[in-house]
Amino acid sequence: MSNEAVDMPHAGDSGRPAPRMMDAAVAEGAAVEEGAPAPGGAAAGGEVPQGAASETAAGPATPAAEPELTEEERAAIHERNAFIHAADAALTDVRQRSYEGKLTTTVRWAKRSFAPEGTDAKAFEERLISYIEDRDHAEAKPVMGRITAPKPLDVVYEGQTFGPDEPLPDLEVADIALMYGKKGVYLYSVALLSHSFARALFLSAEDNDVATFVDVVRSESSIYPRPVGINAFKNPPYLWSPSRTRSVFDQVKASGSFADIAETKASNGVSYYYSTMYLSAAQAASLAEWDAVERRRNP
Repeated sequence: MSNEAVDMPHAGDSGRPAPRMMDAAVAEGAAVEEGAPAPGGAAAGGEVPQGAASETAAGPATPAAEPELTEEERAAIHERNAFIHAADAALTDVRQRSYEGKLTTTVRWAKRSFAPEGTDAKAFEERLISYIEDRDHAEAKPVMGRITAPKPLDVVYEGQTFGPDEPLPDLEVADIALMYGKKGVYLYSVALLSHSFARALFLSAEDNDVATFVDVVRSESSIYPRPVGINAFKNPPYLWSPSRTRSVFDQVKASGSFADIAETKASNGVSYYYSTMYLSAAQAASLAEWDAVERRRNP
C-alpha cells in the first residue's frame, strides 16, 4: 500500500465537497440585495417610502404668490382710499354736530375742504350722498330701539396699519339720516339727535315758519300729548319772540289749510296751541292750566 495520504470523508458528510466560506465583501452586498436599507432611505427591492421623493427633490410646499396689481388697479385702490378717508372725516363731523344739536348741510363739506386733494367739492358732495343712499342708512323719523353711532376709522383700527395698496373697509352709515329741502340736503345721526328736534331744525333752516309751527304743534299733541305754550318757541332752535309766534299762528289760520290747529288760554292769559286731531278742547284747556298756573303753585 502506498504511503500517500488519502482524503477520506468525515463522519456525517454526504460525500459532497464542503461549501466555500463567503468573502466578507460579497456578504455585505448580499445583505443589501436581500432587503437591508440602502443609503438615502431606499427600502429593499429599490422601493422609496411614500413622500420621500417629493421632500428630497422638491422641498416643502410654498403658498402661491399673490398676483401683481396692474397700474390701473393700484390707481383705483388709491383713489377709493382717498375718498373713504375724506368721507369718514365728513361723517365724523356730522355726528359731532348732531351731538351738539345741529344739522349739517352738504355746503359745509366744501367750506371745510373735506374733499380729497384734486377732487372737485361738488363731485365729492354728490358721491358721498350717493354712497349713503346706496347703503343701509337711517330714515328721518322717530327711532325705535337703541342705535349706536360708529366710531371714526382711526379709532376702530387703532394700532393697525393699512398698506398703500390695501383697500380700506366700507364705512358704516346705518345711523345717518338725510332730509331733503329746497335749500339743500341736511344730515344728522339718529343715534345722537332726536327726530323731533332734527325736524324742527330742518323747518327753521328752510325758513318755513308756518310748516315749523304746524309740525311742532301736531307732534306735541300726538306724542305726549300736550299743548304747546307760546313761550316754548322762544327756545332753540326757533328763538321766536311771542309776537312772531302770534303772527305765525295768524298765518296758519288765514291759510285755511290747517283746520285742526287751535288756541286755548290759561287763566293767567298765556296762549297754548294744540291739534284737535289728538286733543279735545277740554283736554287742551286742562293741560294748559296745569302747565301755566298749577304746576308753579305745586313745584
